[in-house]
Amino acid sequence: MQKVIESVLLSVDKSIDSMRLISHFSLLLKQSMKSSLVTAVILLVALTVNDRLVSQEITVSEKKLPLAGEAFQINGLDAFLIEPKTTQSETPWVWYAPTLKNLPGKEEIWMFERFLNAGIAIAGIDVGESYGSPKGTDQYSVFYEYLTNQRGLSKRPVLLARSRGGLMLYNWGIENPNQVAAIAGIYPVCNLASYPGIEKAKDAYGLNAAQLSENLSKFNPIERLSSLAKHRVPILHLHGDQDRVVPLEDNSAIIQKRYSELGGNMHLKLMEGQGHNMWQGWFQDPTLTDFVIHHAQIENQQSSPDRVSNPKQDLWLHFKGKDGPGKNKKIVFVAAEQEYRSEQSLPMMAKLLASRHGFDCTVLFSVNPDGKVDPTLPAPFKEKSKHHFIPGLELLANADCVVWMSRFMQLPEEQLAYFYEYFDSGKPLVALRTANHGFWGVKPYQVNEQNISLRELLGGAFMSHHGGWHREATIGIPVLDKKSHPILSGVTDIWGTSDVYRCHAEDKGLPNDCTALVMGQPAQSLDADAPPNTDKVPLPIAWTKTWIGNKNLESKIFHFTMGSAEDFANEGVRRIVVNSIYWGLDLSEQIDPTRSVEPIDPYLPMKSGFNYEALGVTPRSVDYYQIP
Repeated sequence: MQKVIESVLLSVDKSIDSMRLISHFSLLLKQSMKSSLVTAVILLVALTVNDRLVSQEITVSEKKLPLAGEAFQINGLDAFLIEPKTTQSETPWVWYAPTLKNLPGKEEIWMFERFLNAGIAIAGIDVGESYGSPKGTDQYSVFYEYLTNQRGLSKRPVLLARSRGGLMLYNWGIENPNQVAAIAGIYPVCNLASYPGIEKAKDAYGLNAAQLSENLSKFNPIERLSSLAKHRVPILHLHGDQDRVVPLEDNSAIIQKRYSELGGNMHLKLMEGQGHNMWQGWFQDPTLTDFVIHHAQIENQQSSPDRVSNPKQDLWLHFKGKDGPGKNKKIVFVAAEQEYRSEQSLPMMAKLLASRHGFDCTVLFSVNPDGKVDPTLPAPFKEKSKHHFIPGLELLANADCVVWMSRFMQLPEEQLAYFYEYFDSGKPLVALRTANHGFWGVKPYQVNEQNISLRELLGGAFMSHHGGWHREATIGIPVLDKKSHPILSGVTDIWGTSDVYRCHAEDKGLPNDCTALVMGQPAQSLDADAPPNTDKVPLPIAWTKTWIGNKNLESKIFHFTMGSAEDFANEGVRRIVVNSIYWGLDLSEQIDPTRSVEPIDPYLPMKSGFNYEALGVTPRSVDYYQIP
């Protein structure tokens, strides 16, 4: 018995690694189950360890900072906190690592100032060359408790890992995923074997090289991503393709691959021609600052007492496909506009396609900082620095087809990247109504270093309202020699209250690479039986084309300039969109003109327009659109 007690006490003297102690205690307890004395000793030591872990001795530090802030020591370790001019009850913050002797440095001033101007604090602690070991993460937990409980910072910081800071922040985040808003990285180390290597890292872990190698899966971030994926922690990395110190393929690239396989959301921005250096572009990259600011701010707003949504819950809808020709095919719908009630119509279409045609369907929305679907958000914003946000865009990477309807979205670069990568994917795209002016003031899509407009991508873009805006309905007229086209199979009537767009100059018409399927004739009013307005000629409202992006893959494009919620009350409009998905996926032979395109639930479409109060349009939770 004496030897057992001495063994426990010896463990306390040599380590404050709580996880190892608990494991050791459990083993001892199994060996001495009948001993109440051992149990008492274990309880006492566990309490002692916990007390030592949360002890916070704060003293003055001489650490130099690149901006005005507070330098101090916590339990003898240098730390810092730089706060914005105005703080709040739970100030959002960025956790920076590594905080070594000369870090953070002056190179990071521009980035830090952007955070501070957005009301976000920056903090960090120097745990030495711990390489993400349990001793280091234990001290990180002490620092976290101090900042959140005593300094009023939010419970979920954004982790900003540069270089070896990746090992430290990733391992702490993996062990505390519910306390992480997001992870941003600048050429972060994510693989112990890559850097610093097993031989150099072993001492920090208190193991020899063989032991660390055998237990690498317990300590190496690239092996431990499941908890972050489960909690849907978004990740962004900047990494150079010429990095020889922290190679791209062994770190950020493998993180992206494995995180995606786990269902996680990660964007990797490749910095061409860059290695492991202090290049200015790393620290003045809007993609990174936008990402950090957005996730820090939204996390803080969602942690307030009146929060309406758990930030780790899905902020999108999913309808699992039943039996049908579309079985095992994934369709992603993007509903992100403010006028035509796509937040109502696209969930209806998704459920229809899942239930009657077998497709797995997901619907993404533009949400406000409270996590609510919000068509009332201005678009575009008057402030250039503001951004819209569409959770779940990473799902485009695994989609077989995308149905897209956005309008003047000001999206951060990492969100735009999901669209642009899809445009290069060789997969079909169904673009509805406002998609041809779906973005505003954003970094352009490029092919072969040439800017590509949405007009060029889709074959046309909004120029004016040819039909009377909210005054003249559209009568769809199939092009005579295209009535046998698969997209028009079973279509006998096309009508809707959205007016005819002019998408091409009068003297040019539809581009040669586009094939018109339906012409739109303006009606004299919005009444279903209104005669055509013969003073206005029909214009193309539905056409196909082929797009070739950066990967030289051919994508089938179908653009349909109808698409309001009221339009989708028309069977012909619904069938055209359903058929276009079959066509895009090379399933034209599976199109059955008798297969139902009726909504699964009663469909009472809301009217289009911007008079939100009169129309009953208000921010709502995602669940509201699940359809009863």
